[in-house]
Amino acid sequence: MNASTTLLPAAVHPPVEDRDWLASDHCADPVLDLLNALDLAIVDTPEANAQATSPNGHVYISWLPEDPAAWQRGTVWQV
Repeated sequence: MNASTTLLPAAVHPPVEDRDWLASDHCADPVLDLLNALDLAIVDTPEANAQATSPNGHVYISWLPEDPAAWQRGTVWQV
């Protein structure tokens, strides 16, 4: 099934300067709240990382502020 582009919502992209918090380890609550509202199952690890999986299992998102390998890669979010 193909959706017409007129039926799709417009993409909203905040300015780059407003997205710095997404690449930090300060607070993932706004993103995790959104994922929770979208019914993704969220699990906190003992290391204070968080992992979320979509209901159908096709999407996996992790927030890895305590993972040294994530910092070496230059990202604390993995999709």
